[in-house]
Amino acid sequence: MTDRPRIYRCKGVVLRRRNLGEGDSIFTIYGEPLGKFDAIAKGVRKMRSKMRGHVEPLVYVDLLIARGRSLDVITQAQAIEPFLALRDDLAKGALAIYCAELIDRLVAEHAMQDGLLELLLDVLTAVSLGAPPQVVRQFELTLLSASGYEVQLDTCALCGNRLLEEDTMFSASAGGLACRQCRPQAGQGRIVSVRAIKLLRYCRVATADEVARLRLDDTVLHEVEASLQSMVTYVLDRQMSSTSFIADVASLDRRATIS
Repeated sequence: MTDRPRIYRCKGVVLRRRNLGEGDSIFTIYGEPLGKFDAIAKGVRKMRSKMRGHVEPLVYVDLLIARGRSLDVITQAQAIEPFLALRDDLAKGALAIYCAELIDRLVAEHAMQDGLLELLLDVLTAVSLGAPPQVVRQFELTLLSASGYEVQLDTCALCGNRLLEEDTMFSASAGGLACRQCRPQAGQGRIVSVRAIKLLRYCRVATADEVARLRLDDTVLHEVEASLQSMVTYVLDRQMSSTSFIADVASLDRRATIS
């Protein structure tokens, strides 16, 4: 990125922060026109900092940045959309953190992909407004595709033959659905129902609002969630750290309901 000017603007979503020293923080941001990048905000954790509250994880922010030797420096910040509901609601915040982590893990540094910022803003907006978790499943599926990991849902991921309308194996190592004949070569996987397959296919073509309006039972949602998360884990060769946080929050919600 040697062609960028000494001072430049960027609008983006803060994905995460790492504290440095007594008052500084390094932020990972996905925005335009730089894609994913790190920048430091000096003194941002001090009470008198004008940037305090504007540069926080999950905030959509307008930044003025100065080019630095090793890390660029955030000199001004103005929140465009703070997504306060994601901070005030633990369950919403957990889903949003997962989406931010997924961008952070799947997108290479300084990689700019058309439509990705809009995709992230759409899912954060939907989650903040209380959309059901299937919008996150759509986000996973779309982001995997945009990152070069298209999930095969119409034809067998191994032989390429068109799939019958029946319960079918989903194999992350194979890259999607595997027909009956190819199951022995597909490796580990899980059998998913026809309804779950139809939901996955619908998520590829529908908008976040359309997906949010679907009325789905927990069984289908669990099938789709388990399938896509197995794909994410396979692609990253590790489990997302925020998945355990989501599980912990869900457990707290169940306990609160019982009591």
